[in-house]
Amino acid sequence: MNQRAGQPELLKEINRARLFDELKAARVLSRPELAQRTGLSRAAVTVLMEDLIKVGVARESGLGNSTGGRPPVLLEFNPDAAYAIGARMRDSQWGIVMTNLDAQVIHSLDVPIPNSTPEAAVRSLCDGVRALMAQVHEAQILPALGVGTPGLVDMSTGVIKSAVDVGWFEVPFRDMVEEELGMRTFVANRSKVGALAELWCDPQPGITEIIYISIGTGIAAGIVHENKLYIGANSSAGELGHVTVLPDGPLCPCGNRGCLQQLASGPAIANRARAALRSAEDSFLRALTGDHPERLTASTVFMAAEAGDPIAQQVVLETAQYLGLAIANLINLFNPQLIVIGGPVGQEGRILLDPLRAEVQRRAMAYPLSALEIVMSNLGQYAGAIGAAVLVLQHASELIFARH
Repeated sequence: MNQRAGQPELLKEINRARLFDELKAARVLSRPELAQRTGLSRAAVTVLMEDLIKVGVARESGLGNSTGGRPPVLLEFNPDAAYAIGARMRDSQWGIVMTNLDAQVIHSLDVPIPNSTPEAAVRSLCDGVRALMAQVHEAQILPALGVGTPGLVDMSTGVIKSAVDVGWFEVPFRDMVEEELGMRTFVANRSKVGALAELWCDPQPGITEIIYISIGTGIAAGIVHENKLYIGANSSAGELGHVTVLPDGPLCPCGNRGCLQQLASGPAIANRARAALRSAEDSFLRALTGDHPERLTASTVFMAAEAGDPIAQQVVLETAQYLGLAIANLINLFNPQLIVIGGPVGQEGRILLDPLRAEVQRRAMAYPLSALEIVMSNLGQYAGAIGAAVLVLQHASELIFARH
């Protein structure tokens, strides 16, 4: 009895979501057009669209062309009917955004994380989310939060299984946030949400196979297959940072040697530059750091390389070679149409792009290469936070009606 009683409501929710998606994609449609596109009856469309109009997602916007008889009323999608919140952990701070239903940023906020414990990260995240929510009326906010974190994340449970670069293991992150904030929470690896941001915010006609590579304190890939995020059997697809590119190379916290993360991440770039400086009497890198090599960062190395410093240029070349080797393997395995380089280091390291492309050209198979473009992300520092908001936006239709 209870199961049957719930079926009409479930069917209503499913059909409402179909109408939501069709109107969002087309932006403006009439009720007859919506009926034709969804296969629903005109009567059902009329009833369900009234629900969407009441919550502000759809609004009437004039009359369409008539094919005989009364011209149809046009319905327009309203992207500002509700807002989503997403956050991405980046180094020792949270980048948090509020977006509209099109994933366009309305408000943003950076919140420092006082120490490296999961508890401190959760507290600072929740403080930042509350501060951002205070910017608008609470009823406008979708009752859920998307979060991008480092490490291997079981997306079904929200547990961070392993994040070696911050020393976290078996952290029930979703439960911790939900207990503190009282809001449904979606948790995913920050590179996976970066891929979602690229898919939603920078769509390109005909492009359905994308790999987003985030380079920061770690390295990971978000893989989009047929316009959907590919996560693998237990949400761990895309751990590019732990692909071996130098057998017997430096020891990685994961226990392996020669992982890409130990050779091409932000800290690895800085470490190689410091090592090279020890035997160099004169370098622009010394001037940039005030002769304090411990202050070196990947950003400093890129700046010096652009200024022509030979040590920095060599470090950039080596980094591009390691990345190119790993990316060539991705190309041969997944045959993507587009590879997007992002993350904190990826955003700053545009000088990497040409030598990286050259290394990929040298190592990947020619046929999969013929369908490929490699670019830097244009989404800026909040790309991952936007992608985390997309975790919420994927459930927008359901969540909008959960508010009412």
